[in-house]
Amino acid sequence: MKICSAIAGSLLGMLSLAWAGPAPDHLVAESEPMPSVSDTNTESLSQGMNLVSEANKYIGTPYRWGGTSPQTGFDCSGFVQFIFRHALNIKLPRLPIDMSRLGERINREELAPGDLVFFNTRGGNFTHVGIYVSDSQFIHAPRPRTRVTVSRMDSSYYRHRFTHAVRIRAE
Repeated sequence: MKICSAIAGSLLGMLSLAWAGPAPDHLVAESEPMPSVSDTNTESLSQGMNLVSEANKYIGTPYRWGGTSPQTGFDCSGFVQFIFRHALNIKLPRLPIDMSRLGERINREELAPGDLVFFNTRGGNFTHVGIYVSDSQFIHAPRPRTRVTVSRMDSSYYRHRFTHAVRIRAE
């Protein structure tokens, strides 16, 4: 529960920064234009927060190979597919490799809530997928005999297995 509260606080802080208006003129140096947050960025952040919020509802759901629902359990791609369908009405393909071909490929430094993160966990690219939360954390269905959980991308296990990330936007 502490993780969920910390994540929610972090996301709310980011959202309030995104919605903040321009700084008063006396705080902005004349030689540097004030950066603005586009509607697209605000919409993308809102979409990401919806995905993370929906995913958090299923923390603790058992892992099940081939699983695609909270009633039967989830595997990694079944979990991601379910969350995107229920949070944003986006139908994703079933396999991580096919998911990895969608959206906009982004660098690790550009990760935002709701981005898909891919890992090589079984000797091939894109064998595992999760949803980025914030602060180097992602939510996923890890493996048999575990449950949907939040893990750190910089943990000893996942640090060297990260392959890439994509951002999928609702149209």
